[in-house]
Amino acid sequence: MNDPAAGSMITTRARLRELLDRLRAGGRFAFDTEFVSEDTYEPVLCLIQVASASELAVIDPEAVGDLSPFWDLVCDPSLDVVMHAAGEDLRIGHLRSGRLPARVFDVQIAAGMVGRAYPLSLGNLTSQILGVSLSNSETRTDWRRRPLTQAQLEYALDDVRYLLPLADRLEERLRVLGRLEWARAEFLDQIETIRRRADADRWRRLPSLAQLSRRGLEAARRLWDWRDDEARRRNRPVRQVMRDDLLVSIAKRLPRSRKDLEALRDFNRPGLTQHAQAILDAVDASRATPEDALPDLPERYEEPPGVGTVANLLSAALAQCCAQSEIAGSLVASVGDLKQLVRWRLDPDRDARSLPFLLEGWRKDFCGRLLLDVLEGRAALRVVNPASEFPVALEPHND
Repeated sequence: MNDPAAGSMITTRARLRELLDRLRAGGRFAFDTEFVSEDTYEPVLCLIQVASASELAVIDPEAVGDLSPFWDLVCDPSLDVVMHAAGEDLRIGHLRSGRLPARVFDVQIAAGMVGRAYPLSLGNLTSQILGVSLSNSETRTDWRRRPLTQAQLEYALDDVRYLLPLADRLEERLRVLGRLEWARAEFLDQIETIRRRADADRWRRLPSLAQLSRRGLEAARRLWDWRDDEARRRNRPVRQVMRDDLLVSIAKRLPRSRKDLEALRDFNRPGLTQHAQAILDAVDASRATPEDALPDLPERYEEPPGVGTVANLLSAALAQCCAQSEIAGSLVASVGDLKQLVRWRLDPDRDARSLPFLLEGWRKDFCGRLLLDVLEGRAALRVVNPASEFPVALEPHND
């Protein structure tokens, strides 16, 4: 394929090195991946698409083999990497290389910062900002199959073809609004979130852990480790070995026998019953763990009945603030973030605790202080015109 618009297919290490040299010389490039994650322990990386100002290319990981030179390029702190919804692609890179890039420009986050909806698909972004419609004809492609058709390759390349022009438009708008540093902070936070999720105790993300005792938490941790090892050994997704809710139910009940296990709903499946003894061994090990070695209970909040109502009021104030300032409210804060602010304000020991999410970074100046004013009665919402684009107003309140 000699036409730059059609892209080139990279299937050898020599051609990969040549491509990487050209990308590095350009100082900036875009990339995306195609992967399949439904049937394996870790996602299967099937394609890597890249774009610079002068060329498009598709890298075939299966044919190339060693991709460490590519991850070296992605993590080069002298280069700008442009992506859309970068989280999963960066997580895959982190799984394979143990590293994360220093400089990422995520067009999805940037779009939310300048008043577009968040999260917004790449197709909607290119349509709204560039007036370009993307095909969705290959959304069900199994990217593991070879050979790929020309239509499949063009569809894959569309994921990077417009990223650099999108980034240019969005960066200019961020500069006009004075939010480029805000966006850069969000990009870095996204990278740190991926790093924390990889480094932290992943079993702590299981649902409904608050209903477990400390010994139940130890059982959940050991069952998580057993499930993870079993999934890795069989190369299957962890939830195909055992669902999260069943794992937590076992940790809550702490069964002593196979009969106790079989009394649990959904346990009696061939894929699980053959592992009954291994599961009981994990539970027995948690039962033998000394008290001082058990995990700490997660922090529990005795939430006053009015917190939900106050959070709804703050949500309305935030929506008004975001609408007037042209920024996506869903990017700024969640309902959980608003409740965290309320709980912090009600805590008599708040000065000894870390600040809530909305009182840190750019959010503090954008909306945190304002929401605190509403919470403490210094500002109030007033209905102005229910039929207008801005139906309410935030005004100083004097009692």
